[in-house]
Amino acid sequence: MMTNAVKFNPTITEIFVNGLSKNTPPLNIHCQSRDDDLKVRILKVGKKFDFSFHQNFWGNTHFYCNFEWGSKHKNFDVFYKQKSPCRFKLFKAGIFCIWLVKDSGIFFARSKNPNPSPSTFRLVYPW
Repeated sequence: MMTNAVKFNPTITEIFVNGLSKNTPPLNIHCQSRDDDLKVRILKVGKKFDFSFHQNFWGNTHFYCNFEWGSKHKNFDVFYKQKSPCRFKLFKAGIFCIWLVKDSGIFFARSKNPNPSPSTFRLVYPW
């Protein structure tokens, strides 16, 4: 059995966490690709949602999301080639791309487990 073999099509899991202040409007997240519309998710403070996928054969899998919190909006690629923080590299196992939404902006961590250390998050999109 080859335990250290490179896996060319690992499972990629995108996790979205509402880390906003209490008593604020809910966070609306709408993610989609050309083939899949994951619908609008309404997250209360402290809640999360996730989805998993495999990159397609051509390596051009593209997921993008719209984030709305009160009057604030952000729209960006959450997975696309070399253009997003969560992008394909050769992996030995699946990866988790965690998006933590806070009052100051949207933070990102890429990890081999779904609960990375808070110190691994970095601000990628200020409001």
